[in-house]
Amino acid sequence: MIEDGEGFLYPQIDNSKCIQCGVCEKVCAVLHKERSRIPISIYVAKNANENIRMESSSGGIFTLIAEHILSEGGVVFGAKFNERWEVIHDYTETVKGLAEFRGSKYVQSSIGNTFQQVKLFLKAGRKVLFTGTPCQIIGLKKYLRKEYENLLTIDFICHGVPSPKVWRTYLEESLSNKRDSKYYPFFESEKNSINKIEFRSKLTGWKNYSFVLTFSRTMFNGGQMYTSIAWEN
Repeated sequence: MIEDGEGFLYPQIDNSKCIQCGVCEKVCAVLHKERSRIPISIYVAKNANENIRMESSSGGIFTLIAEHILSEGGVVFGAKFNERWEVIHDYTETVKGLAEFRGSKYVQSSIGNTFQQVKLFLKAGRKVLFTGTPCQIIGLKKYLRKEYENLLTIDFICHGVPSPKVWRTYLEESLSNKRDSKYYPFFESEKNSINKIEFRSKLTGWKNYSFVLTFSRTMFNGGQMYTSIAWEN
């Protein structure tokens, strides 16, 4: 996967290793569009646990479904931040691990080798829940090339994702170029101590949600935090 000029990841063929089998074209979701489908049923629901809803972007349903899969010995895949605050796909086999997958992350995630991991778990008879964007879900299903009864996928309404490069640039600017801002002393002292990032925090309300950077080392009574209303950031 090679990053283009805008910072999006795209596959690039190593022609020295290519055997001209054509499988990459056969499983390409862009070349082979899926037909439109009418939903079988539509439900509206929310998690009754208010704490989970506060940690989630919307109703917290992902956590309920994921907990059910885990209770049956399954595996859950989702998007999370790595140690460099890049968005990647990973899996968990514990309820505690679900916390990292909760909440929207408006960045193209790196799939890595998770498709291969999904296939191994499925072949071992494990139930698998895979969450991601619609194009990631169809990518996984094209990769598997067959239906698995023990695979459950969840996607969401997607309007397109910003690139990892935009996200890196934003963080660098936020943490390094605040000399003319009232937040400058705060960013200078805390720039290497990010503890949590929330794209849709409900600290300022459900409708007036905000982007929040939380830092691990506290300097003031209420801890150290940078927040701004989403549409002002």
